[in-house]
Amino acid sequence: MKILITTDLYDPSVSGVVSSVKVLANGLRKNGHDVRILTLSDTHKEKKDGNVYYISSFSASAFYPQARIAFFSRSKMIRELIEWNPDIIHTNCELSTFNIAVRISKKTQTPIVHTYHTFYEAYLNYVPMGGGHLIKYLLPCLVRAVSRKARMFIAPTEKTARLLKTFHISIPVSVIPSAINDAFFTDNCVCYREELRNKHGIEKDECIFMYLGRVAKEKNIEELLDYASCEEMKDYRILIAGDGPYRSKLERYCKKLGISDRIIFIGMVPPKEVQKYYAAGDIFINSSLSETQGLTYLEAMSCSLPVLCRYDTCLDGVVENGKNGFVFNNKEEFLRYAKLLAEDSLLRKTVGEKAKKTIVDNYSSDKYIKSCEDLYFRIINDGLQEPV
Repeated sequence: MKILITTDLYDPSVSGVVSSVKVLANGLRKNGHDVRILTLSDTHKEKKDGNVYYISSFSASAFYPQARIAFFSRSKMIRELIEWNPDIIHTNCELSTFNIAVRISKKTQTPIVHTYHTFYEAYLNYVPMGGGHLIKYLLPCLVRAVSRKARMFIAPTEKTARLLKTFHISIPVSVIPSAINDAFFTDNCVCYREELRNKHGIEKDECIFMYLGRVAKEKNIEELLDYASCEEMKDYRILIAGDGPYRSKLERYCKKLGISDRIIFIGMVPPKEVQKYYAAGDIFINSSLSETQGLTYLEAMSCSLPVLCRYDTCLDGVVENGKNGFVFNNKEEFLRYAKLLAEDSLLRKTVGEKAKKTIVDNYSSDKYIKSCEDLYFRIINDGLQEPV
């Protein structure tokens, strides 16, 4: 098959969408498919890097940091992709590259399947002048418009599928959990644990709580810092690996709470080193309620880290409380589970091993790629329903 994958976000950006697209593209190529990626350039100029097509764009950072919008001008790259004539188009964002995908689809009569990755309600606070309320009102209209151009939605979790159904879309929804990179299933990075701990002034046997991901308001990191300021956490430090638009505010918040000496801000972690930083931690913590799937949870679990996360329906069927991880609903539960894990290294090891088995059994790239392939063939061969 000739498969075109479109996404507004790709290298050098770091996000769950980018990770998911990379796993999908690499797996499909491994299975012999001809895969090309259409994304946005970080400049006004378009460029091509192997099978990745970067369309010229301009900044939309007024709406969200690093967001960009494509220039809708004549493009040699779009013409080239039309001439290539893909068999299926898999879109991963609802804005610029989706509109380009629709143009290609109309010219080539190629069906579109769309993965809905983003819980937009969590990002409305970035929109200036109260525009978030308008976007929240228009969001169902946008999703229905996308559904009229696609043959099927893919939802990474049942949580996302339920959300899509509230928008009264006109096409079927298939739940296919995104996979993580198979590299996370290896133990090769354990040897980096001591090196990274030395680099950041962490003792060899010190129990470290860690957060890894985008440092943004919707990730609700303040809640973790509030808990860190409690008496029960005074002997422990938190490592925050990642960067984002909210970092400076969080650093000021740490000073306000008087915990700056116990919070280690690492900054941006290169994608190839993410595994190493998981290996440097002992307990993965997260309090976000904005995830559609939460790939960082899965990555941490695959690295045998016990997770301690605020309960969210995206974790249903993934984290079994007290078995392969812990979920909390309030401060009391967080502090109880944190103390339990921090004081019992054997429990951390046992829970971590069960966590890794959960991910190996359910979130391998082979399983994900096979599910996507089956869906593509079904759409191409059966047609499903024609878009409006």
